Amino acid sequence: MPSHNTTLDTVAPGMTQQRRRAIIAACIGNFLEWYEFVLYGYFATIFSVLFFVDSDPTVALMITFLVFGISFVVRPLGGILFGHIGDKYGRKVTLSSIIVTISLATALIAVVPSYASIGIAAPILILLLRCLQGLSAGGEWMGAAAYVVESAPAHRRAFYGSWQTITITLGMFTAALTSLVLSLTLTTEQLQSWGWRVPFLAAFPLGMIGLYMRLKLEESVEFDEMSQTEQREKSPLLKAVTENWRSILLVCGLVCSPTMCTYVLLVFGPTFLSKDLHMNTNAARAACLVAMLILVVLVVFFARICDRVGRKPFVVFGAILVAITAPLGFLLIHQRSFAAVIVGMALILIGDAMMLAPQPALFSELFPTSRRYSGLAIGYNLGVVLFGGAGPLVATALIKATHSTYAPAMYLVAGATISLVAAVLVPETLGVSLRSGRIETATPIAD
Repeated sequence: MPSHNTTLDTVAPGMTQQRRRAIIAACIGNFLEWYEFVLYGYFATIFSVLFFVDSDPTVALMITFLVFGISFVVRPLGGILFGHIGDKYGRKVTLSSIIVTISLATALIAVVPSYASIGIAAPILILLLRCLQGLSAGGEWMGAAAYVVESAPAHRRAFYGSWQTITITLGMFTAALTSLVLSLTLTTEQLQSWGWRVPFLAAFPLGMIGLYMRLKLEESVEFDEMSQTEQREKSPLLKAVTENWRSILLVCGLVCSPTMCTYVLLVFGPTFLSKDLHMNTNAARAACLVAMLILVVLVVFFARICDRVGRKPFVVFGAILVAITAPLGFLLIHQRSFAAVIVGMALILIGDAMMLAPQPALFSELFPTSRRYSGLAIGYNLGVVLFGGAGPLVATALIKATHSTYAPAMYLVAGATISLVAAVLVPETLGVSLRSGRIETATPIAD
């Protein structure tokens, strides 16, 4: 929790060219991470045929999403590893190593032979590569969030941090658009044989561009100044667990609903719409594309307001909105028309965007600089493991168990309830000094 010491942040105001480059470099890993996640989700039916063969197509699809979920189990291990490195040796070196692993693992998925060619080795290789991605992803979001927020002026942290969410959504959008274009231009046989592999291969050159950009980064001012003092922690992970455990639990709870919304609506969404609601596959993907763009606009809009009125109102009212709109949104989605699906998703995404907009700033402000990476890694990954990565699997299982395609809506309501409890308990962090936790009294300087 924020404390009350006296040090003020020293980051200068204004969006400079250097800051723009830093934001892009820091966030490109999130782009790649979610690019792969969505590719896997959108091509899940192909994966279930090629790698996770079963006589029952529903079971094969569940196994496909189970592998998707299992890879999230290793995320906390990656968080512990990279969180420790990030707090001890800096954000730059950690983020540079992570992006290599993410891009390489994604590209290698493209060259795995099918089950028909190498048998059980095929799904095992997919699982191992997904786990490698999960390990690296365990340190990506929080490292990039810490870097961006630490490099931002105190009165613009939510806006700067929102680029985390924006690039995540752009990664999802790019993957969704790519899969749609491939589906429209290739035959079913071509898509299943080789077409799906192309966008996975593209991750490697993208990753190398990201690596070059990250190696050019300077360390964040906040971390650099902290590391020159006696504030550097000998055991940042242990300190975070013993002294910031409340913040860790709050982050875990606040992650719940936004992560569920993202995975269920935008990752699992096309599969749900086409397989369970029998909507045209390309129309389903196009609807999700529009929903992603709506999410980007909403996040930018809400983030700007967060920097003026605070973080807490957005996470509280966002959770309430998701709980109210999830059943209404699914009612519209069940109309199966293109427009109704978009409106239904947009209704739910309003609350989702309200919670996502302040996340990087709020989460970063809950921890001191010396153990921010470690604290974020534990709380964020714990929330994603418990509530996010299992989203597609749980949604599929709920539909199969209840024989109701409205079951995912109740799942989203449950997630919103958990996040609402955390939102009520979280302190307002607007104006908190990242270094000390002191509430600043200086008047914000306009850009």
